[in-house]
Amino acid sequence: MVERKKNFLKRFLAHHTLRKREAKWIIDYWLRHPEKLGNVHFVTNASVSPRSLVMTAYGFEGEPFRYRRGDLITVNPEKAYHDIRLHDGTIYVELNFQGMMIDESWIDIVELNPFEPVAEIKDEVTNSAQTVIRASVAQFEEERLLVEIDEALDRRDEKLFRNLTSKLHQVRASKLF
Repeated sequence: MVERKKNFLKRFLAHHTLRKREAKWIIDYWLRHPEKLGNVHFVTNASVSPRSLVMTAYGFEGEPFRYRRGDLITVNPEKAYHDIRLHDGTIYVELNFQGMMIDESWIDIVELNPFEPVAEIKDEVTNSAQTVIRASVAQFEEERLLVEIDEALDRRDEKLFRNLTSKLHQVRASKLF
């Protein structure tokens, strides 16, 4: 699991920019000290946990950064970085980024938050499943339309081509990512 977390974090940093740039220090720290990743649990709704970290990438609405350890709460990534280095122990991390609900490497490492009320977990799992299904259907529809567009071009059917292209634009506009 540690290796999967490490690979995810590397990929995350390669494709996303955190809204608080100093927050990257924390991820870099974990990548330099992978033994610490055993205590890092990636969850949704980390704010209900006694020790939590919320980091948000550009392109996603929400709180840019928040760290909590007991009664200590800060929105300063530098303070959080030093506190995380000085205090070992379990930490629940919520990473918010565009496309997260269909990102296979995120889904592979995300865990159930033991502090989250069960009803909320069920709703969130249902919503996540629905999001994945909608994205899969949209992807399938896009691929189907591309094949039909190719066939229309081969037959030189301009009317069908324009109709299918219009549908393709609608499918792409409705995508979540």
